[in-house]
Amino acid sequence: VRRGVRAEDDDGRVALALPGPPPELQRLWQSALETEPVRRVLARVQAPGRRVLRFFGASESSVARALRDAGGDGDGVQATICVHDFEIQVDLVVEPGAEAAADALEAALAASLDRHLFARDERPVEELVLGLCRAQGLSLATAESCTGGLVAARLTSVPGASDVFLGGSVVYSDDSKRTQLGVGEETLRAHGAVSAPSAAEMARGARERLGADVVVAVTGIAGPSGGTPEKPVGRVHIHVEAPEGVLARELDIPGGRESVRRRATATALHLVRRLL
Repeated sequence: VRRGVRAEDDDGRVALALPGPPPELQRLWQSALETEPVRRVLARVQAPGRRVLRFFGASESSVARALRDAGGDGDGVQATICVHDFEIQVDLVVEPGAEAAADALEAALAASLDRHLFARDERPVEELVLGLCRAQGLSLATAESCTGGLVAARLTSVPGASDVFLGGSVVYSDDSKRTQLGVGEETLRAHGAVSAPSAAEMARGARERLGADVVVAVTGIAGPSGGTPEKPVGRVHIHVEAPEGVLARELDIPGGRESVRRRATATALHLVRRLL
């Protein structure tokens, strides 16, 4: 069993040495905080505040530039930019007394990137989507080709998703698109499986067959083969239908197969969020 080491000197300074592997570190961390020497140290300090701003659709460089133009960190505010699941997260650590500086920096950054700012907490986008559906009394379903069920997997990773999420169809072949979702033979012949019309018919078919209020459909070429000059690897079509309207996107996603699939999944969830 891994253990931690605590040392204390005569002036009341405390040092902790804990294992590096996250499961062991997390298991011991709470116990370390509850020891009397560490509690005495923590009682002498005021913890800094923390604020989170999350952006989607903006590049890391554009967020860094906006942060710089907003004044950057300093004056008791430390800013950190992190990329996670193709989202950009800015963490602001605010020392006691620096709240006004943090307010100004946060407001300037949010104003500069207003159309990309989607959350001020760390709930994943799939949880936000389910919450929006729940608040509006809407059910949700998916129709997926190149993502192979990844959108549904992210939605069902959230506890309690069953009160909103009805299910999904993975229709990888042209035949399954026809037989399971009713995508038209003429549509496939004229436009191909990877096209805006096919994505729209996938969404419409899933909405009718599953009886969902909101459906998101994804079809694309994840690679490494299958691309053409007209439809290169990374071409993805996403179509969202809801009672209030539709939202569709054509993407050309760089990178390998896994990157294309993961980015298409994230974008599909964000398009649902944006439409709702």
